Order: sequence, then C-alpha cells, then structure tokens
Amino acid sequence: KELVLFTKKLETMMRAGLPVLDTMKLITDQIDHKAMKIVIETILNDVETGIPLSDCFAKHPHVFDNIYINLLRAGETSGKLDVFLAKLVEGIEKEQKIRTSIKGAMTYPTILLLVAIGVIAVMMIYVVPVFQQMFEGVAGGLPVATRLVITISEFFRDPLGGGLLVGAIVASIVGLKLIMKQSYKFRRLFHGFVLKLPLFGELVQKSSLAKLAMVQGNLSAAGVPVLEALDICATAMSNIVIQEATNDVKRGVFSGEPLSDLFKKTPKIFPSTFYSMVSVGEQTGNMEEMFESISRYYEEEMDATIERLTSMLEPVMIVFLGATIGFILVAMYTPMFQVGQTL
Repeated sequence: KELVLFTKKLETMMRAGLPVLDTMKLITDQIDHKAMKIVIETILNDVETGIPLSDCFAKHPHVFDNIYINLLRAGETSGKLDVFLAKLVEGIEKEQKIRTSIKGAMTYPTILLLVAIGVIAVMMIYVVPVFQQMFEGVAGGLPVATRLVITISEFFRDPLGGGLLVGAIVASIVGLKLIMKQSYKFRRLFHGFVLKLPLFGELVQKSSLAKLAMVQGNLSAAGVPVLEALDICATAMSNIVIQEATNDVKRGVFSGEPLSDLFKKTPKIFPSTFYSMVSVGEQTGNMEEMFESISRYYEEEMDATIERLTSMLEPVMIVFLGATIGFILVAMYTPMFQVGQTL
C-alpha cells in the first residue's frame, strides 16, 4: 500500500512537470510510514549528489524489485518517466488485487475451519467427560460410537496423548517450512503438487499467467529486450515450476524460435489460449497490447476460479462442521435412549 501511494504521488508530480529533486522533497515530507520514510530520505540524499534516479532506487531491492527499477530506467531513458510510473502503479495495484482476491477466497473457509476445531476441542475436553461420568456402570455397555468418542476425548485430555500430538503437529509445520527454505528439490516438488490440486492449482496457474503477461507487456513497452524481460518475468514468479518453464522459454529465444512456439512446448503450464494469443500478437506486431489482453483475460479467469472455489469450500466446511458435531452429540445421547428403553 505504501509503495502504491508513493508511486502515485511521484507519477502525479512528475506529470505536472515538477523537477525530480523538488518532487522527492515534497513526497518525503508527506510520508508517515517510518521504514518507507527512511528509504525515501536515503534516495533523496543520493539524488542530491547527482546519482540517476533509477540507480538510487536500485540500492533498495527489498522495496523496489527488478520490474520497478527497469520500468523506471526506461522512463528516464525515453523521457517519459510519468508514463512508466503510471504503468507501475497499474501493475502494483493489479498484483495487490490478485493477492487480496486469493486471501479473500480463503478467509471464510479458514474461519469456519478454526471455529470447527475450537468447538470440537471444547466438546472433547469439557463436554464429553461430563457424559462419561454419567454413563459409568451403564448396564449392557456403551455403543461403539460412544466408546470411540470417549476414547478420543481421553486421548486429547492426556498430556502424553493430545499434548504430544499438538507438539508433533507444530514441529511438523516448522520442519516443513525449514525444509522448504533449504531444499530446492522439495520446494519444487511441493509447488508441482500445488499446481495439480483441483481449483487451487488452477488458481495459482492463472494468477501467475496474469502476472507474467502484465510484466512482459510493461517491459516490452519499455523497450526492454525479450531475453532480459523473460529473465525478470521468471524472477517475478513465486511458483518454481512456472519459473523453470519461463526460464526454458528464455533459453529457447537464443535459437530464434517464436515466443508462441516456445510457450507451446509446455502446454501444462502455458495453455493453448495463452500461446495462441501470443501468436496473434507476433503476427500483428503488437505484442504490448496483446500481453495486456492476456493479462486481463487471465485476471477474469482467476476471478471466476475464486468464485467457484469459494462456492465449493463454504458448503464443504459447513457440512464438515455439522457432521462432526452431530456425530459427537448422537454418540453422547444414544446411551440415554438405551437407558430410557431399559427402564
């Protein structure tokens, strides 16, 4: 959010014709975010010493990525800095929209899952033991379902059972995160598995293709060479499998093959719609506009996938919650019915 706000201010002031130094001074005074303010103050000091603006920004890769720096450099070279800053604002906002959409799709199911876990935990730890005391010494023994629920409840209440299970789950999550960071092969295997998941994989693929097309289109408009643009696109991909496929396309450019043919070689990553639209762009000579069209198309497809995912997950989670709690209640009340019949 801070990056979008800063870039918008920079673009507006540059379009109004204000000198770079005056613009940076004005923006620095308007920034409230402490970390961002320190970064912009450092850039301002560098600009005052005569360093080119893009080089000043390049000193802060944790804030401004390769895409940002290359578009900024292209704007300086062409004398159309405000135009490329506007493209940056649009690109950052689109990326933010993609992230927000994915998070939004997962919010409701996650809340339902947490509620389900919380309710089941309360029932197992506090409610089931009350029924267990009531059923002690019941003639004829307890039904299988009731015995199962009581056994599970005793397991969770036992520090050596439930405590160790929770500890093992936490340790597994931490261990998986460490392995993901350290092992490239494991990370690639996991990313490949994610792409094969129903709807989830489709969502990851479409959001990545939308981002790739958007970045490629902006870099093409900036006059960045195809090889360099593909290299930047590859670094922008968070999924390793898609990143490797993009790098394969980049290597294929050396042989002089058309981009559409190179994308066509990996149909599992780049579907027919993607490389067909790239082919049209090559034939018409308007790659920038075509990449924008591809980006819009996959953004719409991604929104449709999110809607399908949300509409599927919500009833699944509600049924899971209802069925689990219903089973526990039925298991606890069945012995009461048996006692009533006996009496």
